[in-house]
Amino acid sequence: MTRPRILIVGLAALITTVTACSAMEKDMDTPPESQYTQAEVYAPAEAAVADLVEVLPDFPGFANRSWGELPCSHNGIDDPNHTMVEVRYQFSAEDSATPLVNEQYVNVLREHWTSLGYEIARDDATEGDGGTYRDIKATTDDGVTIWFSAAHLATLMVSFGGCVPVSDKGEIEYIPPAGGITPGSDGDRVGDYFPEGIPASHEALAPFDSPEHFDDQL
Repeated sequence: MTRPRILIVGLAALITTVTACSAMEKDMDTPPESQYTQAEVYAPAEAAVADLVEVLPDFPGFANRSWGELPCSHNGIDDPNHTMVEVRYQFSAEDSATPLVNEQYVNVLREHWTSLGYEIARDDATEGDGGTYRDIKATTDDGVTIWFSAAHLATLMVSFGGCVPVSDKGEIEYIPPAGGITPGSDGDRVGDYFPEGIPASHEALAPFDSPEHFDDQL
């Protein structure tokens, strides 16, 4: 690596994660108790992304970020009162095709996550028409899933891997994007959560800003 690694200081310090309740892994009679609501988990997820950016050398900046939810099911039925939050950041197609993003970042993240004792849940490469597509996924001790998919559009995803109570959209606060994306720009794809417009007072986080910038959001 060309930069000193700034470790994710125990995501547990930022994320006392919810108990796993994956719609893809198991059904449950009732959802587990959660310390967070949907409105409260975006801030620590964004802080985790900002932390990860710190370890990526020669970081070119992200092209876009988006927020989304995955369904939670219990006894085979989707529970409308609970959801799983996922934050996604994508590189541009041009940056995604570079050896820096497509290969070196996979190696950097593998080394970084291994040094932190995270479980590497997936680590594979597939040859395709456009080149080699790589996927690496880690799970923290707190159940947070971090996945980097180095494909046509390389994507970094952070999911809390657990069910949280659904919040009214009006309760969700805007958090500026990491990695140099301009708040409210075409690359800031969270507008559905803020139908009256993204607050203009927020500034984008510089690529190497640290998570203390989220102190008033946590």
